[in-house]
Amino acid sequence: MARKRQNRLPPPGPETASAPDDDAPIYARIRDEFAAKIATGKLKDGSKLPTVRELAKERSINPMTVSRAYRELAERGFITARPGSGSYVSRPGRNAANGRAQTTAEPSIDPGGISSRLFELARAPGVIAFTGNYPSVEMSDAAAFARCLQESLARGATEYFRYDPPAGREELREALLPFLAEHGIVTRADDLIVTSGGQQGMDIVARHLLARGDRVILEQPAYFGAINVVRAAGAVPIPLRFGPNGFDLNEVADAIRKHNPRLIIINPTFQNPTGHSVPLDQRRGLVDLARENGIPILEDDPSPELRFRGQPLPPLRALPGGNEVVYYTRGFGKTFIPGVRLGFLLPPRGGLHGCLEIKATTDLQSPALLQGALADYLRRTDWQTYLKRLRLGYGERQEELFDILTATLGEYGSLALPDGGLNLWLELPGEISAREVYFNAVRRGVAFAVADSFSFRPERPSALRIAFGLTDPKDYAEGASRLAHVLRNVVSPQRSLSSAVV
Repeated sequence: MARKRQNRLPPPGPETASAPDDDAPIYARIRDEFAAKIATGKLKDGSKLPTVRELAKERSINPMTVSRAYRELAERGFITARPGSGSYVSRPGRNAANGRAQTTAEPSIDPGGISSRLFELARAPGVIAFTGNYPSVEMSDAAAFARCLQESLARGATEYFRYDPPAGREELREALLPFLAEHGIVTRADDLIVTSGGQQGMDIVARHLLARGDRVILEQPAYFGAINVVRAAGAVPIPLRFGPNGFDLNEVADAIRKHNPRLIIINPTFQNPTGHSVPLDQRRGLVDLARENGIPILEDDPSPELRFRGQPLPPLRALPGGNEVVYYTRGFGKTFIPGVRLGFLLPPRGGLHGCLEIKATTDLQSPALLQGALADYLRRTDWQTYLKRLRLGYGERQEELFDILTATLGEYGSLALPDGGLNLWLELPGEISAREVYFNAVRRGVAFAVADSFSFRPERPSALRIAFGLTDPKDYAEGASRLAHVLRNVVSPQRSLSSAVV
């Protein structure tokens, strides 16, 4: 559970930060400028934008630059191009072709494109990016893995440059057994499927179990990768409220009675995006409910090793009855080697064959050379000592960033300190639009993920995910100062307006 350290932040100090030079590409600046105006209502639904030629002439830039900005605005649902007429604001959630309102009533950050957007922001010049929720290369065990990779290559081409079974190389599946045993999961190598990261494991389960129109109980907020696999299957997510104390088992039972769901998806340990964890009694209760009602659980468990305080909690798969209902999936990029697209899926009894068929039709197999290197890494390196070092380093960083945010952001939010993971969840007061903060913050030179990216409901929470895996600690104070500046500018006009109303 998260430590009971939830603060209302004290009033901010005097403004000290100055706006950084904006080195983002010109098209991106134009795109974000118009997106912010649309999100805040400064450009109304249906209003016409300047033509490409007009805006290019006004700003003395190449028309192709404007065209790219407009194209990306259209792809994200902010504008609609009408042939022969021009480009018009089309509030996301409204079908411009027929005028019918859709389920989303306000502008949002598209979960489908958030991965690429966070990737861009993390590397943009001058931007302090709180977007990476995995270890930096310097903090990770990438060097040890690289040595294993070189040794695998030295063994010769015939060893790895051939096709292997869809389940994965036996040497890796065998090497995973002691690793899983450390988490209380006892299984056989033949029960495991090697995947191209944890995301593929989720996709395989969704494709195996779900059909269009099926109901899925999904935590809210949820990892955008989980939202995407549900959407791709054409299933309907049923929200399960998730907070610092986990969720309400009665709410799960009610959702089961009302909706007859086909699947439950949960990330119970250091959840992405909130960082919260599900207490042991709720874990047991969830597995019991799933068994009683014959509903499988997809457990996403990307980084349980990143625990900085408190006692470890067993995964759902390790609990009594977990092997009957829990599809357990994880990758190795969030804790061990960033960017290595390897993970595994452990289906419950009766689920292996169907998942193997889908794995075979997806990519036949995960890369054999990487599998061999990962098997060597798990068998021959002292990865337990590496994890101790990682926990120590990121535990100190988490507390440092938490204290800086608490001292800097003033009355504009509340934070809970999770027991682990690389995310902090900043909840904003209701009058603050997280979308407006997001677009203004990017121009100010500080980036994060907004709650929209982790929501599948029209009524989205006003919150920000502050991920610090890739952020240099020397940038914490400046990043917090830039964010505080944005929050002041967003909130003050709203409060001035409301105070003027009699």
